[in-house]
Amino acid sequence: MLRFVFMFLACAILLAPQGVTAQISTDIEPIDIHLTPRYPKPYETVTVTPGSTIVDLSASTVTISADGKILQKGTGTQGAAIQVGAAGETTTVTVTVAGPDGRQYSKQLTIRPGGVSLVVEPVSTTHPFYKGLSLVAPESRVRLIAIPDLRTSAKNQIDPATLIYTWRFGDRVLESSSGIGRSVLVATAPLRYRDADIVLTVTSPDQNQVAEASVTISPVAPLVRMYAFDPLRGPDYDNAIDTSFMLIATEASFRAVPYFFAANPTLEWSVGGTAQGAQKDITVRSTGSGQGSATLEIRAKLVGALQVASNRTLLRFGEGKSPLSIFGF
Repeated sequence: MLRFVFMFLACAILLAPQGVTAQISTDIEPIDIHLTPRYPKPYETVTVTPGSTIVDLSASTVTISADGKILQKGTGTQGAAIQVGAAGETTTVTVTVAGPDGRQYSKQLTIRPGGVSLVVEPVSTTHPFYKGLSLVAPESRVRLIAIPDLRTSAKNQIDPATLIYTWRFGDRVLESSSGIGRSVLVATAPLRYRDADIVLTVTSPDQNQVAEASVTISPVAPLVRMYAFDPLRGPDYDNAIDTSFMLIATEASFRAVPYFFAANPTLEWSVGGTAQGAQKDITVRSTGSGQGSATLEIRAKLVGALQVASNRTLLRFGEGKSPLSIFGF
């Protein structure tokens, strides 16, 4: 039994630059702080890297500290690794630079981890008792549900309905699906072998916190399976028919289940190459004495789409047949 749930996490950061102490007549900040990853997850290890287009860091003394604790002291743009806290907990990073001319520069950045999860819900065919989520069918509908977790503090979560959701397909913003509280995207999957990259950016109302998540929608090839169908017990969905099947009694019934089609396809049964109808169930019978075999095939096709699947098994009969067998018992 196939079970697939796609979930992708990304996180948020609160940027709070403090005053930069330097006598420089320019609008460009002399010190930059770069984070890798850009939006840290809770408890994730983050690399803090200083940068500057004004100050020669290779000729300066650069000190990186987190919450007052020195992590790195030296020259150049060497980074330092820190581990952030739980969602909503802040970590204050400070970069201090002693320039070659004796001037002092500093910048602070407050990291507040948060997150957003993306849940993908494909809309495609399975049997009614299929456990888990279906897979993405070519040109089928797909629901993407965002579950954000942005906080003003460790205990105060921002109402998801007030957040700004920006959905993008590649570099193109899906404006009709983006906006305040637009946490669900309903899209059409691409054709087979044409993946779709979906990116979601979630922003707090004051735009101080940002979270981002992405997922690749990859359609799969549809398939069709056969299951033994007992009139008393129903279809045996736990065991798909393999490449061969032995008829113990004089007859046996089978059910066809198409998987991962965008809609219910047309079914075509055949026995020994002879068409036997388009119903989902079929009953085959052996007559006469002796042993033999015949090929049972099911073909599923979605009209108007390039979605076709087939399956076949070799029916073997007359081997150990019991005259008292009823419905396979």
